[in-house]
Amino acid sequence: MTQRFSGWLKRISSAISGFVGHRDPRMAYGNLVAVLVGSNQPLFPLTLYFVLGDAARPSLWGMVSTLVFCAVPLVARSNGLAAKLFLSLYASLHTAGYVMLMGQGAGFELFFLPCILLTALLFPARQRLLAWALCAVPFLLFFAVQRLAGQAGQFGGEAVASLWQVNAISVACLTAMMGMLAPASGDRYP
Repeated sequence: MTQRFSGWLKRISSAISGFVGHRDPRMAYGNLVAVLVGSNQPLFPLTLYFVLGDAARPSLWGMVSTLVFCAVPLVARSNGLAAKLFLSLYASLHTAGYVMLMGQGAGFELFFLPCILLTALLFPARQRLLAWALCAVPFLLFFAVQRLAGQAGQFGGEAVASLWQVNAISVACLTAMMGMLAPASGDRYP
């Protein structure tokens, strides 16, 4: 039984490695992060449902984003730079969408932090100016949603506090994972 399970895990690991693999280690990293985030997207609305009940319905759109995040490796096969731009911008827009739908003050804004980290890690030194410009996008979106999004208070104070905790823990786990998976600084690029 253990041998069968081990073989099953190896096959899954090999398939994922083949799907996210890329000659540019930073793009391979971006592909892996995109697939990991994408695979979590169906679970996040369920988590919100346990906290909010039926009030979490607007978050169900996040399930569709699974397809978008998991498409990044497919884009990278034909154009790595386009895939990096797409992933960087989509992650920030996805976060802004959650804040707009669910309201500010419940911690959804915290996801802008891993968006900035992801962008900083995706681009090598020769593309640093582009990376700086793209790192500005989450900042600009943060200030935009502060002006445009309503407060998350419609869920009640206790639910907002629970949401903030769920989001803070999620951001901490995502940031730690991104840091541990990041390519080494000495990696070469073709």
